[in-house]
Amino acid sequence: MDVSSINSNISNLNSLQHQELSRSSNTSKIAPISDEALSLNISVSYNLKRDELSNSLQSFNEGIAISELAKNGINKQVNILSNIQDKLQNKRIEDKNELKDEISNDLKEFTSVALNTKFKKETILSIEENYYKENNESFQIETKEANIQINKINTALISNDLANNLQKSDLNNETQFNNFVESVNNNKKYLQNLSDNFKQTSIQIQENAKDVIVKQHELSANNQTNNINFGKEANDFSKNNVISNMGYLAASQANIVQEQSIRLLS
Repeated sequence: MDVSSINSNISNLNSLQHQELSRSSNTSKIAPISDEALSLNISVSYNLKRDELSNSLQSFNEGIAISELAKNGINKQVNILSNIQDKLQNKRIEDKNELKDEISNDLKEFTSVALNTKFKKETILSIEENYYKENNESFQIETKEANIQINKINTALISNDLANNLQKSDLNNETQFNNFVESVNNNKKYLQNLSDNFKQTSIQIQENAKDVIVKQHELSANNQTNNINFGKEANDFSKNNVISNMGYLAASQANIVQEQSIRLLS
């Protein structure tokens, strides 16, 4: 084989090398990836989750407020019944019927507490006539995390019943006196149980609210990923891979040319 033939073969190999490298170089011209849709989806998802958690927290806060208002109102009524108990047990008063006016005033105060314990103008501890035709029997705390029902009660009935019994009773009669005292004691215990129930409801709702607050903090922390330009990152990643592969290809083709040259010259 003559030298001109060898030079021709090497020239053909070099031409092949330049063609392949040119082809590889063209593949590096990657069209920019638009990240508008991706960023929009992330933003919409974040906003929806954020609003969802905010709405849940607002609902839980309302539930806590209702429970605390009910508990505080009932505790006031318990104190009123305690005052009535003290008056009835006052042994210095010989004519117990003299206590009727004072006790009646205490029961009016009891009723006033029931009528004025409200959330958003809606009573919690009293139910007026034709109430069920216009209002619900309970407050509904409905969220994705939990559904809680807070039933309304009618403590105004207690003062009405006690007032009626008081007017009918002769407090100087031992039996009637003891019956009235027992009625006061039983209603006081009933109210104390109601207060405990509202307290437990408040605690339960507070735990749910704490979980929502934790989720809000986690969502806010994770939202920092929204600042990343995903389209640019993906584009740069692809370019780097192509350039890296081009280097491997060039080195490989150089080895091929060298091997072919050695074979032709040998």
